[in-house]
Amino acid sequence: MEYVVTSKSLYGKKPGEKITEKELLAVGANIQKHLQSGRLKKSVNVPKVQEAVKQEAVKQEQQAPKVEPEVFVFNKYNNEGDK
Repeated sequence: MEYVVTSKSLYGKKPGEKITEKELLAVGANIQKHLQSGRLKKSVNVPKVQEAVKQEAVKQEQQAPKVEPEVFVFNKYNNEGDK
């Protein structure tokens, strides 16, 4: 798990920089204490699945066959469309 530093400096990291749980445990940090005090916050990672879904949508759009729209000509006598 990753955390973002929100205090001035924490274990050599500046505000906004990420630090891993492994790094914190290596220096003997009390992660819960830092979270409660606001020195750290949990990093929110956007799943890569969303990116894959977007790429798949683009691929499908590129592969879609081009279809010409049908044009209707309306008859002035009965307003019925003819192709």
